[in-house]
Amino acid sequence: MTSVTGKHTLVLFLASASTFSSLGAQDAVENESTVALREQIQQLDQKLRILERKQELREEASENKTAPSLPSVSLDDKGLNISSADKAYSVKIWALVQADARFFLDDGAANRDSFLLRRVRTPLTGTVASIFDFNVTPEFSTGTNTSTSAGLVDAFLAARITPWIGIKGGKFISPVVLNPGQDRYFLESAYPNTLAPNRDLGFEFFGAFGGGIINYRLGIYNGAPNNTQNFGGQSPGLSDGDFTGGGRLTLTPFKNTEGFFSDLSLGIGGSIGNERGDASTRGLTNIVSNGQQTLLNWSSGNGLYADGQHIRLSPAIEWYTDSPLSFVTEFIWERQDLANDAGFSRTVDNFGWRVNLGYVLTGETATRNGVNPDSPFDLGKGTWGAFEVVGRLSGLYLDNDIFDDPAGLNGTTNAKGAFAYGLGLNWYLNRNIRVLFNVEKTDYRGGGAPTGQTGVRDDELYVFSRFQIVF
Repeated sequence: MTSVTGKHTLVLFLASASTFSSLGAQDAVENESTVALREQIQQLDQKLRILERKQELREEASENKTAPSLPSVSLDDKGLNISSADKAYSVKIWALVQADARFFLDDGAANRDSFLLRRVRTPLTGTVASIFDFNVTPEFSTGTNTSTSAGLVDAFLAARITPWIGIKGGKFISPVVLNPGQDRYFLESAYPNTLAPNRDLGFEFFGAFGGGIINYRLGIYNGAPNNTQNFGGQSPGLSDGDFTGGGRLTLTPFKNTEGFFSDLSLGIGGSIGNERGDASTRGLTNIVSNGQQTLLNWSSGNGLYADGQHIRLSPAIEWYTDSPLSFVTEFIWERQDLANDAGFSRTVDNFGWRVNLGYVLTGETATRNGVNPDSPFDLGKGTWGAFEVVGRLSGLYLDNDIFDDPAGLNGTTNAKGAFAYGLGLNWYLNRNIRVLFNVEKTDYRGGGAPTGQTGVRDDELYVFSRFQIVF
């Protein structure tokens, strides 16, 4: 029994060993197949993920093409600006407020000291389809102490077709002088501006050549009297129905260089046209001093009115030296046919000129738009902004024929000419706010016998100040 049992046990052991050996070999084969299958699954999963991501990218790209981009909105020291993502469309609104205090120390007339709002404007500007620009600028300072009124200073549309040519239509500044209606250094403009139109209504071509070295404006306008804006379809005070041609050419020969002469510009502007008024409308604007005193009244005495051709020519030099120093000089000559109902009929020649000089005491660079302080006004930090000292000489000469003809104007009530000299201090608190102080003396040729509040005084000495914000 023992022997049989041992044999059976041996057989069973061998059978079991054989079975386990066969099962182990089978498991090894199955493990290899499982690993290979898992690797295939992982590869397929990775490929599927790649395909899903590519599809997502395609969908995102399609959404970006069809969905409009949001416009950008910014509010900074240049005003409120809204523009499309590609900058092809934009609109901007900003404000200009000038509050003046005027004190006349010697002008031969009482009750001329005053406070006034010189300019209150809210320009709306923008761009349409990348090349079209527009400007609508109302003026709110044209009222009195007891009433308010508004006017339209600028309203035009311009198309910048290429850098070499563009076209502008509407109401905008005249091309005859550098800065119609304003002065970079002083509160009020000097005599060249009183012999040129301020704004006019018309169309003009403009552009630049040589990388901006040559700039031009050339147009046709309704025609406006000196120191006057054209407010409507017809020139104020004129009934001739003729147009006036005008333009300006400016050369900046060193524009593409750096240094002292890089912003030196030489310019000349002019206009020619027929202007005719009559005894009631005149077609002429009274000539005023730098202190805004009337020194020639075209309605006084026998009175005069425009009666034919009017030519203006005005060369100028502007030099901003890429340093604290700046210099501007300008001259204007005009020839105009005048007449009246008392037998006066003459062609007269008048001219005006100015020389401005400025120096920034705090060392910043002087520019056409003023001074940007390196250290804006902040009492907490002990900074005061920038200070610029300015000076001006200016003069006016009126043709003697206006007064020597017995049928002309009175040379004792009206001045025949003027010479003015003044100093100023301009305080730039920051980019937006400035305070200006001017002292200027004017000596007249002729005059001295005013009537009431009209007519020229023996001389003029004033102190003007201004608080200005541009935002």
